[in-house]
Amino acid sequence: MLTPTPGALPPDIGTALAALFLLFGVPALIFGFIFLYTGYVRYDAEQYLAELDATEDTDTTPSSDRAHTSSQSRSQSRSRSEDTESPQTDGE
Repeated sequence: MLTPTPGALPPDIGTALAALFLLFGVPALIFGFIFLYTGYVRYDAEQYLAELDATEDTDTTPSSDRAHTSSQSRSQSRSRSEDTESPQTDGE
């Protein structure tokens, strides 16, 4: 008959389960905590960037000042374009 080799398998089931837990359970728990933490960091970063975008969208200057400055820039660009076009029309 075949006799089992001593020490190949633990003699009781508790030791076998503890060895399996150490082999598979502990790394699974460690990776689980790492994935949980990185997920939280990613979520927190997305929330922070969304708040940052929201604050950039709402400017601190009043809307009447923005309209005034945009109309000034449009009138300046029109006068520049008219200045460049006027020598061409004079020469024709």
